Amino acid sequence: VPGLPVPIENMILRYVKSKADWWTNVAHYNRERIRRGATVDKTVCRKNLGRLTRLWLKAEQERQHNYLKDGPYVTPEEAVAIYTTTVHWLESRKFSPIPFPPLSYKHDTKLLILALERLKESYSVAVRLNQLQREELGLIEQAYDNPHEALSRIKRHLLTQRAFKEVGIEFMDLYSYLIPVYEIEPLEKITDAYLDQYLWYEGDKRHLFPNWIKPADSEPPPLLVYKWCQGINNLQGIWDTSDGQCVVMLQTKFEKFFEKIDLTMLNRLLRLVLDHNIADYVTAKNNVVLSYKDMSHTNSYGLIRGLQFASFVVQYYGLVLDLLLLGLTRASEIAGPPQKPNEFITYWDSKVETRHPIRLYSRYIDRVHILFRFTHEEARDLIQRYLTEHPDPNNENMVGYNNKKCWPRDARMRLMKHDVNLGRSVFWDMKNRLPRSITTLEWENSFVSVYSKDNPNLLFSMCGFEVRILPKIRMTQEAFSNTRDGVWNLQNEQTKERTAVAFLRVDDEHMK
Repeated sequence: VPGLPVPIENMILRYVKSKADWWTNVAHYNRERIRRGATVDKTVCRKNLGRLTRLWLKAEQERQHNYLKDGPYVTPEEAVAIYTTTVHWLESRKFSPIPFPPLSYKHDTKLLILALERLKESYSVAVRLNQLQREELGLIEQAYDNPHEALSRIKRHLLTQRAFKEVGIEFMDLYSYLIPVYEIEPLEKITDAYLDQYLWYEGDKRHLFPNWIKPADSEPPPLLVYKWCQGINNLQGIWDTSDGQCVVMLQTKFEKFFEKIDLTMLNRLLRLVLDHNIADYVTAKNNVVLSYKDMSHTNSYGLIRGLQFASFVVQYYGLVLDLLLLGLTRASEIAGPPQKPNEFITYWDSKVETRHPIRLYSRYIDRVHILFRFTHEEARDLIQRYLTEHPDPNNENMVGYNNKKCWPRDARMRLMKHDVNLGRSVFWDMKNRLPRSITTLEWENSFVSVYSKDNPNLLFSMCGFEVRILPKIRMTQEAFSNTRDGVWNLQNEQTKERTAVAFLRVDDEHMK
């Protein structure tokens, strides 16, 4: 109101602020009760979900606004370095970009049928459908009946459509956490689903993704864990600590991986592997209006995960980050020659394997596992470099060092000064390889296990399993004759003898 006295205006503002604080606090208080499993009325649950959605959208609007005001966060130097690294990698792999799907593409109808089946799958159990879902099912049936018409429409949209209908967002309440559900216009959804099938098929045919990128069809998650354990056990002289060698297993997570994707840079990177029309379509599709009831904002920063082709974009963007962590030389050695790529966890020969401390690497969407093997000198140099930048006169590094509390005390990592410093140094070295504007590694969400002369166990968790590997040379004889459940005897492929045992349990998060 113009001309309102200042004290009254301040009073109104104070009232509005305290009302907003009360509203927010009640939302968090009720959510805490729901999460604990207390008896909560159904309407309270529903209202709470609405409140949390609004709070999330408010925070997201602010994030987008800050990006438009202060962004882009990626500096030109970082962007150029990332871009040139990707260019060199694709050149070394002799990669030919994925073209725009030709008008008479021979796999067209097959890919379309696969895309439609995938969309139809979600309706196999639904009994009551809303207007949007009925419309989508009708369009799916129509595309089944007239595939040629549907395909020409899809290709026309990929070529020309750059403005899209707004995307609705709601959250599905699983009580301990929420999952965002995006409502995308059915016609656009069919185009996206076809594009997803096309990109994955063509990308796979051209060997765009190296062997370390998971999930893959070659192994379901439990088999991946088994292969990883076997792979560690079969590395050259892996359990030998006679000259002070150490093995370090770093498991970590790319923080804010999806939220920090810069669409302009993503477009440039996608143009290296895709036809520029498809790259423009993909980035324009992420730059849409998100709405919930009366709230809406334009998404200018970060990836919308509900798009059909989001998995392809994420894995390709993740590949670029992998190259920053590994370096081009080691990445090429792990991937193998472009004409005959290596299988997962295998090398051309043992000379290539032992050339670099990084022996194994795997990324499951945004979760990374790296296995290092250091000689005594390499470990000492790395620790010295770390301690020069982060002096630790009072030996405080072991305070707050994450450990695996799910194992008995004697089976956890022993926090010896050398091993703790080595674990911190490896984490620091890897963290420095990633620019903060794109993603980062957080110590709280990571775990670094060190196997050395003082530490006989190698610990990690992967795909919902906690694993503890104990080599034969570090255990008593009777403990080795293990045929219990949840124990794998790991065999050396060359000598065929059992050289280590992997103990397994389901991790706490996946027990819930």
